[in-house]
Order: sequence, then structure tokens, then C-alpha cells
Amino acid sequence: MSYDSPVSPRSRLEFAPAPASFELVPARMEGRDPRDLTSGGLCHWLSQSQFDLTGPEPVYTSRNIVQVTGSEGLQPAASVSVHFNPEYERVVIHAVRVHRDGAVREAGRPEAFEVIQRELNMERAVYDGRMTAHMVIPDIREGDVVETILSVIGAPPALGGLFSWSFILQWSIPVVETRCTLRAPTDRKLALHSTGAPVTTRDTVEGGVRVLEWEAVDAVPMTIPQGTPHSWNGYSSGHIADDVDWSAIADVFRPFYEAVTLPEGLAADVRALEAAHPKPAARIPAALRMVQSMLRYHSVSIGEGGYRPRPLETIWETRYGDCKDASLLLTAVLRTMGIDAVCALVNTMRGEELPQGLPHVLAFNHCIVRVRLNGGTLWLDPTMSPQAGDLEHVTRAMFDFALPLEADAKLEAMPRARLRTTNTFEEVWDIPANAAEPAELTLTTTYRSWRADGVRHWLGNQSRDGAARSMREGLEREIHSPLTALADHEVRDDAVENVLTVIERYRVSEPFANRDNGARVFISRDDVVGPHLMEISGSRSTPLDMGLPRRIETRRVFRFARPVDITPWRISARGPVGLYLESSFEWTSPREGLHQIMLVVPGDDVPVEAMEAYKAFVEKARGMNGITFPVQGPDVPVSNRRSGRAGDEPSGIPWAWVAVIAFVLISALIRQLMAAAG
Repeated sequence: MSYDSPVSPRSRLEFAPAPASFELVPARMEGRDPRDLTSGGLCHWLSQSQFDLTGPEPVYTSRNIVQVTGSEGLQPAASVSVHFNPEYERVVIHAVRVHRDGAVREAGRPEAFEVIQRELNMERAVYDGRMTAHMVIPDIREGDVVETILSVIGAPPALGGLFSWSFILQWSIPVVETRCTLRAPTDRKLALHSTGAPVTTRDTVEGGVRVLEWEAVDAVPMTIPQGTPHSWNGYSSGHIADDVDWSAIADVFRPFYEAVTLPEGLAADVRALEAAHPKPAARIPAALRMVQSMLRYHSVSIGEGGYRPRPLETIWETRYGDCKDASLLLTAVLRTMGIDAVCALVNTMRGEELPQGLPHVLAFNHCIVRVRLNGGTLWLDPTMSPQAGDLEHVTRAMFDFALPLEADAKLEAMPRARLRTTNTFEEVWDIPANAAEPAELTLTTTYRSWRADGVRHWLGNQSRDGAARSMREGLEREIHSPLTALADHEVRDDAVENVLTVIERYRVSEPFANRDNGARVFISRDDVVGPHLMEISGSRSTPLDMGLPRRIETRRVFRFARPVDITPWRISARGPVGLYLESSFEWTSPREGLHQIMLVVPGDDVPVEAMEAYKAFVEKARGMNGITFPVQGPDVPVSNRRSGRAGDEPSGIPWAWVAVIAFVLISALIRQLMAAAG
């Protein structure tokens, strides 16, 4: 490697030898067959990383050694990329080596690298200005061993010099050896937290420097199955950070969110809002909707923009911003009206585990607002689409724990979501006398709380015809029949209680499925179990995330033109963590029957030890999920009628298949919007 030019002219990319403190340990290759350790055409021999805090800037150095064992590994082995923020970081390339047949080729020449700007989250309207130093190693072949060593130097000044590093010792693929090292001054107070398999720390002092080392050899790979809670961390890993409390973390960010004076245009809008809503309880949701309506989500996090909001005047002028901007704006508006409000930091993925972990500056990824009124506390998220509801019914932010940016701050527990009926479906079927004729269906769907907000947002971003087409096509797939709209769909919106009702009316061309014996059979759609209960096959080693607490209710009214023999029933099933399903059928008149299903999902994660009970509950729930009954065709004698009840389907479309269709189709998901959202 050439070191003639210590600094590349391209965006803080440098070339230099590896730090003297970084130990270049040999990979554990002796006596091992790389093909026995292959995943995706690569054998991962060594993952080595080190943080050095002894200099004026933190230095993170990483080294990876992989061997190409199959054609799929050629491209990833040949690609070298490192992301960095040029505002406060620089990259040093130490080595890019190819080992082949006892010879070593150095490929990491300065001219081989390109520095490009790739906004990895551009589709989410997030721009952070990060750069990517990238090269493609030429002439990579199967059997080659590729070794890369590089460093990233620097840290965001906005973090106040506080340090935080999470490292992994157990991967989802085989990695022969993982080594992690921290070098720090002996007088720097550090705290360590580990998860998963026990982590052994080697803690020594060398030349006046404290050295902490962790190592894993032949760790068993761990894959995390679908549905695992984001907060679950069962793989072997560690986290080390400066030994501080949550108040110190809040003090790092608190100066960025100090009270400011409103721009005059905004102040005028606030005065108008105050006049329209004399009581504080009415002003709070009105202010929330004002900010949500006026501010388009768009994050420009270049430099330190990922850690501090923009000036209030800029937010107001541009009418866009990210969570920090929106929270600062809402807080300023509420404080101007004399309402106790403060910005608060949350973690949208791992909020539940914050109290068990270390206080650290990288603990949060979102900002919301805490409001206090009449002794109560509300948590509001101004980045949401405009939310309906008065103070009692507006949807609150739910991220388990939050850190308010105030003096002497502590983590505060956020209330859990209440169990409530979020979806109610009512189907009214007019069943014809002749099974070959079409039926008529009136579908009334009532959404409440956060589901009403989501469906309202979806409807507001579709044309009326487009929304009607999506709903009709989704329902056609669910009931397996062409539909003809008998009237325009109707939307009833209660903006005070945050309840949205959609009414659809259709002619169902093929309401019955054909059987081999010539009989026609009605099979109800799966709008309860499939979208809300994930099916588990085989064993499972992680908990199952059940999403927010919710109650789903379906009512089906059948108006028969001819007699149908259906035996009434009322059955129920209970599962772990409070899961409950109830199904019933009753005759409300000689030719009108009522079928009802209610599913209760309390929202607690299903633990591993309860997984077999959960699988048994889901299996039973699928059998109770709907209603199937034969109907008379023009040539079917009355004596061939048979009783139908939940799960009493001898042949034809199985319930499980219907449930899968309902779960995966996009149009069906529109109808079940946010069905299992967390």
C-alpha cells in the first residue's frame, strides 16, 4: 500500500498503517474446512473491532477476514464499503488484502476508492449527509481470503463527549472468531451491560491504559424468527458506556430544546386557536392537529442535525421537519398557551428494555412531547398524521418509557394502551332462494382509536373512486366472488370520539362455493383470526409479539329466502396471556340468523414456555373462526340439507388457506389497517 499522500483530497478519506495498539491476531484457520463453515458462499474467519478512547478523538478500528467458498460469495467479498459523516468523522483505510496460494496482494490503493453520497433513508424523507467510501476488489476467485482493516475517527460533538458502544458476539451466520476491545484512560468511569449468553470480560491495565477485551469462538448462530419483539435480545452481546445517570443524558440534549419565542405568523395562529378553544383540555388536541397538519415530515440531519432540532423560525418558514422539529414546535405552541409541555426522548423499538439497560446517549431514536394537565400526563407524537378525537379520545404515544428533557430528569413509564374494541365488522347477507342467483351484502366496518386515524389517513390520500376500487377488490379476494357496487360507499366520521365508519353495499355474483356432489356451500371470510393471530410451525426459541391490545368483533346477519338448517351454538376458547375467542350462532327469527365472533388480544408477548399453548389456541381458533353451511340449489332436495356450524366444513376451501389469503393480500390489509401494529 502506498502512504505517499496521507490525506486523500476526496472527502476525508485517508490511507495509513493500522494503529499500533490494534493487535493483528492470526485467524483460527488451522485444521478447519471453510466449506463446513459456509453461509452464502463465504466463510467468516474473523470479526475484530476496537474502540480507542485514549486520544483526542475516539478511534473505531475494524478488521474482517472472509474466505470465498462459493460463487454467491464473490460479490460481497469483493465489495468494500464504509459509511461516515464528513462533518465530524474521517475514514482511514489500513489494508485491503487478497490472500491466494501463499501470496498476498494489496488492493487498497487510493485510486481504487470512490467517495459517494448515498442517502440510505431517502425513501423515508431522511437526509443525513453521510458519505460512503467504496471500492470493488478486482480479480476475486473462489478460495481467496479477503482481509480488510479500516478506522473511523471522530464523534458527533452534540453528544457532549459521552461514549456508548454496543457489540455483538453471536451472529445469525457462522463466525469462527469475534474479538472486541476497548482502550480507555484508567480514570474514565465505565459501565457494562450484557445480554444473552454470559459475556466474559478480560480487564487489564497496559502502559497506563485500561484494556477491556471480549472474545467468542465458534458461537452458535442465532436467527431471530418473524414476530419476535423488537426489545428482545437473546443473542450474546455487550454494551459499554460512560457511567452516568439518565439526568446526565437529558442534560446533553436539553439545551437544544430551550423555550423560544414564536414567530409572529405562528403567534397569530396560536392566538386564533386560543380564541376558538377557551379551555386547555380543548386547546391541547387542537394544537396537536395544527402542528401535524402544517408540518410535512422531512428530515435533514446533515452534520449534527440528527441530534438537535432546527431553529423554530426555520421550521415555521419551511413547513417541514423531523420528530425533533415537530416536538419543539408543539412544545413552544403549548407553552405559549400556558400549558405544561416538554420534549421527551423515546425508543420506538426497544423502549421496554430501557430501565434494564445502561443510560447512554444513543438510547433514543425518536422525540415526542409530554403534556401535564390537571394532575394527569399525556404523551403526544406530533409526527403522526393529523389525529382526531378530543383530549379523552386522541391516540396517545406508546413507547413504554420516555426521558423528558428537563432538569433532574428520570425515565418515566408511559401508560400501556388500553384494551378496547378497535374494529367492528357487520355483514348483512340477503341470501336468495335459488343458490345459483347472486346475494346482496352490506358491510359496515367501524374503526376506533389508532385504527380510525390510520384508515382516515388512507382515505384522505385516495380519490373516492380509487378508495372504492381498493375496498371492492380486496373484498372480492376475501370472499372469492366478483362484486358489483349497489351504491357509493358511505363514510361517517366522529371526530370527537375518533370513530370512523365505512359502509359498503354489493351484489355478490358467486356467494357459494361448488361441491363435487353438486351442493352449494357458503364460507365466510376470515376477518378475525388470520389477520390477528400469527401461525407458528415447529419449535420457537423467542417470544411472540402480539402488538397493541385490541378487541375485534364481527357480526354476520343472514336473511334467508328459504329455510336453512343451522344448529345454534355458543363456544369459546382461551389461550395464554389472556387470549380469548368466542363464537356463536343464533336464530333471531325463523329466517334470520346472527353469527358473532369476538377475539381479545391483550397485547402481552407470548413467552417461549407458553408457545405450545398458543399454537393449540390458534388451531382451535381457526376451527371456530367463521361459519360454513350448505344451501339448497334448484335441484337439491330438502332431505340433503345438513347442519352447519363453526369449523364444520367437510371439504372444499380449508380455513387455513382462507386465512393466509386474508393475511397476505395488500388489499385485505387495507381493510385490516394496522391490524398487528405495535
